[in-house]
Amino acid sequence: MNFRTLPTTGELPRALYTSEQVRGFDRLAIGEFSIPGLELMERAGRAAFDLLRRRWPQAQRVAVLAGTGNNAGDGFV
Repeated sequence: MNFRTLPTTGELPRALYTSEQVRGFDRLAIGEFSIPGLELMERAGRAAFDLLRRRWPQAQRVAVLAGTGNNAGDGFV
């Protein structure tokens, strides 16, 4: 397998939650459970990294493309 390219299925992934639902989850975690926003970003970044390592264990490099806002923060960590 060529680790420089991602396999494609010809279909776009389907969202499990809407962006508004995810913002609500963030507010709940921060407000009700006192989990700092930075910790949420670190957890999201770690989970994404762990998934990539399981999917492509031999990969030496990973490129992260992120836009602006909190998703960019998740990608940065």
